[in-house]
Amino acid sequence: MKKICVTCSTYTNDVDALACTIAYTNLLKLEGKDATSYIQEEPNSSVTEEIKGWGFTCESKPISEDIFYVVVDASYPEQFPDFVKTEKIVEIYDHHSGFEKYWKEQIGDGSKIELIGACATLIWEEYKKRGYADKISQTDARLLYAAIISNTLNFKAKITSPRDVAAFKELSPLVDLPKTWVEKYFIDQEDTIYKNPREAIINDIKIIEFPNLKMKITIGQMELWDAKKFVTDYRHLIKEVLDEFDHNQWFFNSPCISKGKNYVYSENEDIRKILEKNFGIKFMDGIGETKELILRKEIVRDLQSL
Repeated sequence: MKKICVTCSTYTNDVDALACTIAYTNLLKLEGKDATSYIQEEPNSSVTEEIKGWGFTCESKPISEDIFYVVVDASYPEQFPDFVKTEKIVEIYDHHSGFEKYWKEQIGDGSKIELIGACATLIWEEYKKRGYADKISQTDARLLYAAIISNTLNFKAKITSPRDVAAFKELSPLVDLPKTWVEKYFIDQEDTIYKNPREAIINDIKIIEFPNLKMKITIGQMELWDAKKFVTDYRHLIKEVLDEFDHNQWFFNSPCISKGKNYVYSENEDIRKILEKNFGIKFMDGIGETKELILRKEIVRDLQSL
């Protein structure tokens, strides 16, 4: 029996990537397969101290090379861990746009890339499709539940689909969490960020090439209960961190859960003009506001289609 490595992006290890890696590994194990979770990076602030205590395990890097790979919550090859052999990838589950055609040509039906709110929704749908929904562990159900809440911004993000809502409703009776847990989760996440804001900023940055715009853009993101306060108070730290990526084509996107809008910060005039023209973001002194919540993956998708 060939061993299967389930892994995720090296860029952003958020709660969705973590949940999908752990839960899909355990689904494969329920099917009698030899699977292990491999996560290289420390989780970002979306994985709160409470979630870290839920009892999941993973390894950092496989030793054997005689292995097949499943990648979750990522489909950009440059974001894969360096140990992944792309020619041995058998499945990809992702909800980011850009590489749908490429992976469909490479692995056919093994590629499941769909632009919905959370990759966790895809994994839960696999549990149901394969007949293991009633055998999911409490830990895996909780992780998928938290990932859906986080990645849909409590269902306020435009990218939220009816499938995300359905998955959450199906998982809700399976988790032993209080009804007040969702609000507590976002507040706990914010507390974690304020304990080490520099690390929190660094841990949620993606560098994406846009051939159509003839530029590479560094994009930071942080979902917060009160994003305006963080962006205003820490704008100098945000600039310092993003400037370290050796080019000034960057912006920081911070969805504000309590106000239902985003606060976007950039010092680059060209980037601000692109965001103003295509997303209606009005900037004042480098900080702009949106009229509604919008996630980085939605901005990336729309920028790629310009």
